[in-house]
Amino acid sequence: MTRRRLFEPFAGWLIKHDWASSVIAGAYDSKSPDQRRRIVEDNPYSYLGVTRSREDLEYGDDATDEDLLQRGADTLTTILEAEAFEPTGRPTMYAYRLTADEHTQIGVVGAMDVGGYSDGRILTHENVRPSRAKLLGNHLHWVGATSSPVTLTYRADPVIQQILHDVTVATKPDVDHFVEGVRHQVWALESDDAAVIAEQLAEAVIYVTDGHHRSAAALAGAAKMPELEQFQRTLAVVFPDDALQVDPFHRRCMDALGRTPDEIIAAFAERADVEAVDSRDAALPRDKGQVGVYIQGRWWRLRLAPVDRPGALAHLDVERVRRDLITGVLGIDELAPNSGIDYVPDPAGLDEIVRRCDLDGAVGLFLFPTSVAEIMAVAEAHELMPPKSSYVAPKPRSGIFLRILGSGATAHLAPS
Repeated sequence: MTRRRLFEPFAGWLIKHDWASSVIAGAYDSKSPDQRRRIVEDNPYSYLGVTRSREDLEYGDDATDEDLLQRGADTLTTILEAEAFEPTGRPTMYAYRLTADEHTQIGVVGAMDVGGYSDGRILTHENVRPSRAKLLGNHLHWVGATSSPVTLTYRADPVIQQILHDVTVATKPDVDHFVEGVRHQVWALESDDAAVIAEQLAEAVIYVTDGHHRSAAALAGAAKMPELEQFQRTLAVVFPDDALQVDPFHRRCMDALGRTPDEIIAAFAERADVEAVDSRDAALPRDKGQVGVYIQGRWWRLRLAPVDRPGALAHLDVERVRRDLITGVLGIDELAPNSGIDYVPDPAGLDEIVRRCDLDGAVGLFLFPTSVAEIMAVAEAHELMPPKSSYVAPKPRSGIFLRILGSGATAHLAPS
C-alpha cells in the first residue's frame, strides 16, 4: 500500500494586514493565565480567545469543557464575520520566515499526514497531559479550524532551502507583521515549488519541537473522523535543524513537605553539589549539569551528580531535575496530570519566575537549555522527556494561517 505524502498543499487562509495586530496571538506559554485572560477580555478578536484553556478561566468560573470550547468557537465566528482572514484561493504551501534580532529561520507550512506519527516519519519526544490533549482534540471538531501549526524540524535539505531562499528574496511577502518583537513573513508558494518541496519531504523523518499536545489532538481527531480527509492532516511548519535555537523552560514548584529553604537546600545537597551565591546572575546555569535555585529571596547554584544510567533521556538536565530534585526531593510527580508545576520559558523573563515564586514561597529551578541534537536523539530512541523540556524560539503564532476543517464554527465553509 502506497503511503500518502507527508506534506501536501492546502487551500489555506491568511490574516489580512489591517487585522494582524488585533488577531495574531502573542506567545501563549510566556504569559500567565491572568495576562491571557486580560488580553481576551480587552480584545474580542485575539486568537487567544479561540485557543483558551482551563487555566485561563477566572477563579470561580465553573465552565465545563463544552462551555470553554463554545467560547472558542464564538470567538472564531466573530473573527470570521469581521472577514479578518482572506482565502489564498488555491491549494499551496507557504514559506514562513521568523526574524528575531539577528536570528532568522525559514520553514515550510503545509498540511501534514497524521499517519506519519504511526509509520515512523514523525518522531515525538515529550510526554503530554491527557486532559489537555483531549480538550484540544475536541477543539478541532467544535471550533472547526486550526491556526497553531505543529512545529517540527528535519535535517536540512539544500533543495528546499534554495527554493525558500529564492522565493523570499525575489517576491514581496503576503504577510509581514511584527508580533512582540518578532517579524513574521509569509509567502504563498507557486504550485511547482510546492510540488518539489512535497516530494523532497515525502520520505523525510521529522521531529516535533513544539506541539506535542496538538499532535495528540490531531491523532484523536483523525481517529474520531476517519472518513473525513481534512482530519487526516494537520497544520504544520517544518524548519531545518541548523536554523533553530532553543531556550529552556524553567520550573516553579512547591515542596510537598512544606520545609524551610535551608531544609530544602540540605536535601538538595544529598543529590548535588550546592553553592550559595549572592545574585541571580551567579546562580544561572552556564553549562549542562548546572541548575539555579531560588527560594524566598535567596539563590544557590547546583551541579548535578554524574549520570550512571544508559539512554539519551537519562543524560538530559530536564530529566535529571525531574527525577532527582522535583520527585526525589520536593516529592512532586511532574508526570501526573495535575502536578501543580508552573513552567515559565526563558524569554518571558527571569524576573517573572521570581515574582511568581515570591507569591507563595515556591521553589524556582533554572535550567540550561536542551539542544536540538538532544531532542532528536531522544526522539530517535523513542523515549519521552518531561513536559516543557524545550522552548524553541522564535515561535510561530496563532492567527496568521487558518486551515478550515468544515465542522463546528466552520461547518458552512469548504474544508481546506
